[in-house]
Amino acid sequence: MTFRRRIIVAMIPLFILLAVLGGTATVLLYNLSHRIDAILRENYDSVVYMQKLNEALERIDSSFQFALAGREQKSHQQYQENWKAFEQGLVGEQRNITLPGEQELADRLTALSKRYHKQGGEFFSRPEAERTRLYFGQPGRPGLYQTFLEIKSVSGKIRQINQDNMEQADKDAIHLGRSALLWYSGALALAVALAVFLTASTLRTILGPIRAVTESATAIGAGDLDQVVPVVCDDELGQLAGAFNIMARQLRDFRRSHQAQLLRAQRTSQATIDSFPAPVLVVDHEQHVELANPAARRLLAAVPSEEGIGPPLVWKPPEPLRQPLAEALLSQREYLPEGFDKSLVLRVGDESHSFLPRILPIRDSNGATLGAAILLEDITRFRLLDEVKSNLVATVSHELKTPLTAIRLVLHLLLEEQVGPLTPKQLELLIDARDNAERLLVMINNLLDLARLEQGQSQLHLHAEQPAALLQSAAEVFRPRAEDQGVDFSVEAGGDLPAVAVDVDRFQHALQNLLDNALVHTPQGGRITLSAEWDEGQVAFSVADTGAGIPAEYLPLVFERYFRVPGDAAPSGSGLGLAIVREIATAHGGTVHCESLPGKKTVFRLLLPAWASQAGNQPG
Repeated sequence: MTFRRRIIVAMIPLFILLAVLGGTATVLLYNLSHRIDAILRENYDSVVYMQKLNEALERIDSSFQFALAGREQKSHQQYQENWKAFEQGLVGEQRNITLPGEQELADRLTALSKRYHKQGGEFFSRPEAERTRLYFGQPGRPGLYQTFLEIKSVSGKIRQINQDNMEQADKDAIHLGRSALLWYSGALALAVALAVFLTASTLRTILGPIRAVTESATAIGAGDLDQVVPVVCDDELGQLAGAFNIMARQLRDFRRSHQAQLLRAQRTSQATIDSFPAPVLVVDHEQHVELANPAARRLLAAVPSEEGIGPPLVWKPPEPLRQPLAEALLSQREYLPEGFDKSLVLRVGDESHSFLPRILPIRDSNGATLGAAILLEDITRFRLLDEVKSNLVATVSHELKTPLTAIRLVLHLLLEEQVGPLTPKQLELLIDARDNAERLLVMINNLLDLARLEQGQSQLHLHAEQPAALLQSAAEVFRPRAEDQGVDFSVEAGGDLPAVAVDVDRFQHALQNLLDNALVHTPQGGRITLSAEWDEGQVAFSVADTGAGIPAEYLPLVFERYFRVPGDAAPSGSGLGLAIVREIATAHGGTVHCESLPGKKTVFRLLLPAWASQAGNQPG
């Protein structure tokens, strides 16, 4: 028979006796708990109600004294606030009558409370000269102070009778507990005797190893981890000794580890994010909140308090962040939006603020996902300024367009010599004025287009179009200009590319801006190539030129409004063409990038999703 079986056979009688004792103890404890419950349920609430009522009563009385001292505003506010707490205690007591004589006291308390409330209202409605008389009273007519004392007396009696009843119930419970203890002690003595008998039969085989394990465990608890239990046999006790030795060795290794450094790092991390004014929180791979700064706790729901009491909470992010957060945790994909259209509007006190989210996956040294960090950057002021700027630009541009049209008409009439012949110098000046007017008109149109795109006022009309057809349409408009400048122009597009969902006019505008930019920077004899190809689930439209190129440090800035590469010898432009391209690409759900080798070539790639991924926009 194995050691396990011997113990089981020896313990079966003890288990039976323990089951009987457990059942008996359950019944006794059930009766005792009902007695204790009676103490709390029937009387404790009344004591609490009277305590709250007396606290409110003291503050109400203080409000009258403040009024007598000339602090009218504070006293009346304190009176109104504490009268609500007084009524709550009174109503609670009226609903919790459980003892003989308590109903009469509660009725007396109610009557006094009504009188006190009426006197209080009269007190604040009278002039200051009469308030002293109303507070202290006069012969035959008790004042507020006398009513105050009577209420305290009656509430004290209610509290006292409930406390007395609680003490009596406590005595009853003690008596029941003592009786149960006597019965249970007898049964326990029998169980102990049986346990001693059963233990004696197996003591010789288990006492030595268990004593060794016990002594070693005690020593480990005292801090001495250099413990080794001798393994004297191969049975279960031997396995226990071996497992104990392994545990002791692991504890020694753990003590020598960097536990202190980890704790210090954790505290430093918390202190670091607490110093951020913007809301910051860190979640694990199951979206349990691990760290959060005070700004996040004030702004977001389901964020633990500073004490960190209780189990970790699962953070339920706002709807726009759920998919990006899931992608950061599952695919380690960063979410770093730049546009105002990706901002969140959250309430901060009584105001609405705009926040630009930042979600960054957290990885361990092996690349596994540990969680994600979320930062909410308050961009309210910048968004308001951007809206003001866009509205101003749109308004000014629109107002400039009308007089500029009249100027262009006059210049064309003068150049056609409809109002008389021109001298060569006049003709030269008028041609220069016409060119500048046309350039100014292009700039105003670009400003209006950019303002509409940024404000979402330009509604796209998407249709399925073949990339080759889009390239040919752009090439027909652009080819004569390239030939006039002596630049070689070619179009390359495979016929098997899928269709893309585009607003033809807007997309052609974007392509023309890219081609215009390439033509400006490509010298005579250079080459411009317009092409389309398949690129990982998207169609990439490319405009490549053999111009001077763009230095690497300026590539991140080329799509910013009004930006021009320093030292660029090309004719000056508005600096809005590439910004418009970016806005059009974003409106189509695509992106645009620039690659350049200075002195050799520059390539702009505009990527759009294929029509198959635009199921919601397909024509019926």
